[in-house]
Amino acid sequence: MTDPDSSQPDPFKAAKEAATSGQRFSRGVMDSAQQIWLAGLGALSRTQQEGGKFFDTLVEEGVRIQEKTHAYTQEQMKQARDQATPFMEAARKRTNAAMGKLEQAFDERIARAMKRMNMPSQSDFKDLSARIDALSRELRAGHSTTAKPRAASKRAKPKA
Repeated sequence: MTDPDSSQPDPFKAAKEAATSGQRFSRGVMDSAQQIWLAGLGALSRTQQEGGKFFDTLVEEGVRIQEKTHAYTQEQMKQARDQATPFMEAARKRTNAAMGKLEQAFDERIARAMKRMNMPSQSDFKDLSARIDALSRELRAGHSTTAKPRAASKRAKPKA
């Protein structure tokens, strides 16, 4: 009998160990799959039993989050408005100043165009109105001093 060399592994023993190891691994995978399946069934059952309660809880949580989000958004809007207000006021003042200059330039151009066309200006109308008022006063004053009281006139008697 030959003495088997102890340095070489026994192929039958290695195959048996591999098969045992594979069976253990396979059993572990099967057990894990079984547990996952059972957990899913349990979750489904719990959801069916407590579905209404769970839904109500989700709605309440949604309402709380919406209120928080709304409050946060309102605060952010207020801060943005507060920060933008000085810039808006400055822009408004610059715009008003620019519009004032634009109106003044427009008025000046219109006045020059009217003068070229020999049209009377606003000051011409004011002067003319003042002269008319003065002449009216003079006429009234002159008319009242030169006016004589009317004598009662005798009516001619109708001839019969």
